[in-house]
Amino acid sequence: MSDVNAIKELYNKCKELDAEDTMELALNAETEEEQRFIEMISDYILQLKQKEVVAQGKF
Repeated sequence: MSDVNAIKELYNKCKELDAEDTMELALNAETEEEQRFIEMISDYILQLKQKEVVAQGKF
């Protein structure tokens, strides 16, 4: 699999994560760098969900 396809697959899998998944991943991270990366993914997922809520007029 090419790097581009691997990144696209990673992106799609990350979008499927929920807050509990990312919290567990961050708590079990092996390094501080890994923890920060997971936290950035978590922040992005929350931003996507916020956009959805705002677009639906729920907020």
